[in-house]
Amino acid sequence: MAHVALYRAYRPQNFDSVVGQKHIVQTVKNQIKNNLLAHAYMLTGPRGTGKTSIARIVAKAINCTNPENGNPCSLCESCLAVNNGNHPDVLELDGASNNGVDDIRDIRDRVKYLPSLSPYKVYIIDEVHMLSTGAFNALLKTLEEPPSHVIFMLATTEIHKVPDTILSRVQRFDLKQISSGDVSYHLKRILDELKVGFESGVPELVATLAAGGLRDALSILDQAIAYKTDIIKLSDIHDLNGSVDADALVGIMECVVASDFAGIVESTRELLVTGKLPARIIDGLLEMLCDVLKAQKLGDEDVTGLAKKLNSQQILSFIKKLNSLTYELKIATNAELILEVGLIELGFVEVDTQSNGLDTNLTSSTHDYSVDIKALNKHIEDIKAEFAELRKNMTANFTVDSGVPVKDSPSQEQSLASKFPVFVQGELVNSDSFDIPVDESVVAERTPTITDDLLDMQKRETIDQSVSSKDFLIEDILASATKQDKLELQNKVTAANPFAKLDIKEVVMLLKDAQIVAATPEACILVYDYETTTQKLLTTENREKAHQVLADMMGRSYGFLALSRDFWLETRANYVEQKKQGNTPVLKQYLQSIEVKSDIAVQTEKQPFYQEVVDLFGDMVEVSD
Repeated sequence: MAHVALYRAYRPQNFDSVVGQKHIVQTVKNQIKNNLLAHAYMLTGPRGTGKTSIARIVAKAINCTNPENGNPCSLCESCLAVNNGNHPDVLELDGASNNGVDDIRDIRDRVKYLPSLSPYKVYIIDEVHMLSTGAFNALLKTLEEPPSHVIFMLATTEIHKVPDTILSRVQRFDLKQISSGDVSYHLKRILDELKVGFESGVPELVATLAAGGLRDALSILDQAIAYKTDIIKLSDIHDLNGSVDADALVGIMECVVASDFAGIVESTRELLVTGKLPARIIDGLLEMLCDVLKAQKLGDEDVTGLAKKLNSQQILSFIKKLNSLTYELKIATNAELILEVGLIELGFVEVDTQSNGLDTNLTSSTHDYSVDIKALNKHIEDIKAEFAELRKNMTANFTVDSGVPVKDSPSQEQSLASKFPVFVQGELVNSDSFDIPVDESVVAERTPTITDDLLDMQKRETIDQSVSSKDFLIEDILASATKQDKLELQNKVTAANPFAKLDIKEVVMLLKDAQIVAATPEACILVYDYETTTQKLLTTENREKAHQVLADMMGRSYGFLALSRDFWLETRANYVEQKKQGNTPVLKQYLQSIEVKSDIAVQTEKQPFYQEVVDLFGDMVEVSD
């Protein structure tokens, strides 16, 4: 006899055997017992959670000749026919392959005929979201008012693709992911029934890998039973599914904590050689660190190893960096190399944390960190006050001529340059000493230094040579920028409709034309291929509109810097170079305030006669060549 897969052999045959969906089972059983059946049901949820099984049980229960407390007996002729898949009144269709208008019209034409064997005719349509628009439309009227002897059972994993007109005509039930505890208990019961031996922890590991899907768990278990030699071991499950043994993961993190870079590389390569995927290694590390964090916070008295060597802040930092590494692996051409470098970087972060003087003695969980925080806050406030005073002195002793600082006193300049980065004759002075927290309100007052490109623009009347104190600095945005913020902004700009409001059409189109090179939760950097396009966005009127448009998109006040491509390429190279040298980057800023004079104003300056015409006729005057 051919082998039957476990997920088929152990498919639930009545409501009481359905795992993890008690809220749905109880409701439907009560409807059947009290004769309150709906004419159409929608079952939605993740794969392998019981949608089709529940639909079949409903079909059996309403046609069963000997129901027991709402459950089908599974012994009568009708129940056996449903189990065997040959019941003439229970029709099961796959929405993926029967998704055309003609398929639904055929159903519509046949529902008027009475069932041949049972009280009800049941139509089970699986993956109903795959139906075409025309098929959904053909189903609408029949679904809303079917004959009294017809019941529709619809199932889908992607409920968002089902039209609202369909959802309003059905009773919807949302199946949830099955808990790991329920899955592992069910697996233990099956293994005991099959008399298959297993190591402690095997059902729990399989349940974790299945991620809430019982069908996936049974498929993994089916493989393990075929693979085993005597009993199912944890190593068997890891070998079959590419998951990583907990001891190996702990070994990697031990090397990270100890900054043992050779050990990190060696441990990682051992896993890769055995066929473990980089993504699975990262998933294993994330899960392990989450377990360690839970053990600490829940006060587990048996906490050992990593839980005693790491504090909560370090664990959270590792989790965030590993999560970012997951995204990088998806787009990397050499995932193994990215994995090794990413794990080595975790070790560097730990070394840097220790060198900054932070407390890394993690063996005590009773330390009062509030005292340290208060002392640190006071130290920061003292530094800010000293910085503001020195900046005040700098402003009093330096004058600005075309954006170039001019020294008033050699000794004063040397004193200030020893503490702060200053551009003197276009050169960055002593940036290595810039290693203290900076107050943004003070940074915004820094005198702008104008690049060679902008020096030529000084001669134009269209450039207002001032940087608003409210403008962001390029280096601040680059330091805080994330890929997630950039992607969020790109999606919102792409989705914006320039014709929603005609008065902002031009600004929306300008935003769409820009390349978003960096974004934070507060601001972004926009780059344009041409200087003229950049200036167009930075005119007073367009700049204000752009701020409002971005604020409406993001749901909060949102700033931006607009740069020409040439200026951006030069600035980016400068930023990278300063970072490589270990300095806090201080960059030249692009002027963000541009006033464009109207044609009438330009002509009036050239020929005073125009002013007399304007005075006489006002807004009616229009200048044309």
